[in-house]
Amino acid sequence: MIDRYLRLKCIYDWSYWKTGETMELRRDSVYLYDFTSYDQFVIDLEIIAEVNPDYDVTILSRLPTRRWIEKIDLSKINNYWITNTDNENSIKPHIDEVMNIISQGDNKSAMIYFLDGLEQIYSESDDAELLVKLTGLSDLVKHSNYILVICVNDLAYESQWFAKLRTLTQKISIKPQKFKPSVENEDTIEVVREETIQHELGLDGGPRLAYLAKLPKIGFTKDILVKRILQWRRMGLDVSTIEPALSQPTDSAYELYKLVEEDIRRATELERFIHLNEHEINASQLAVDMFRIRQLTGLDELERKYYSLS
Repeated sequence: MIDRYLRLKCIYDWSYWKTGETMELRRDSVYLYDFTSYDQFVIDLEIIAEVNPDYDVTILSRLPTRRWIEKIDLSKINNYWITNTDNENSIKPHIDEVMNIISQGDNKSAMIYFLDGLEQIYSESDDAELLVKLTGLSDLVKHSNYILVICVNDLAYESQWFAKLRTLTQKISIKPQKFKPSVENEDTIEVVREETIQHELGLDGGPRLAYLAKLPKIGFTKDILVKRILQWRRMGLDVSTIEPALSQPTDSAYELYKLVEEDIRRATELERFIHLNEHEINASQLAVDMFRIRQLTGLDELERKYYSLS
């Protein structure tokens, strides 16, 4: 947990997407939070909670409760795990489930809801229908005492769809104040600067694979490809086959990207199928196959093997 002194040495920059005007966090509002890592998110969440002590906090997250216990004091925070697994305090990855939780709250109470899991909901929903539901959720929040903060990584969404989401929201960012740290805080500051994206754990103890929005050919650059490669590596994938694209012409690089992206889509579907049918799979064989999935090898064989179970 970050040192209290460092947390209080922060300023709060609440900015509109278009105007950049300074504003205060207020009720009846929906915000977008640029998610980078759970370590940074916990820091920012604690800052928001401390600055707004009159608000009750609820987290709806793709991270299970057992992982949150390691990161933050849950005694004063409600939490729900967004998952297809039936569990205590779990909800399905559907926007209706999120709306039900929020609509059941006491409209007279001051509430802050953090939604960390829209990427998973997005990957399992119809784009147009989800946007309509999010518009309804925005209206619900705006007619209440609630604040909704949606955690996002914009690369996980189709660009036009994400642009429409932004019209429903305002952007929230928290910038640390510049100050000369004392010696006893230097180690803590290094922890803050080092951002490591964490994911829900899979059956093999590695990070779960997640669907990412396909990169369009228009606007495709090497810098964007580097960011995508880093995202894939953080999920534990071996994407060495795409590295030659970084030294190829843009058209050739994009063609190679499409081939690797398709393999990763297949790997993600395989992993999700295995999670749903783990009770039918030998544990030792599962470990071997999960390793092959992350290496993106033998996908044809694995698909024949596992999809024959259904």
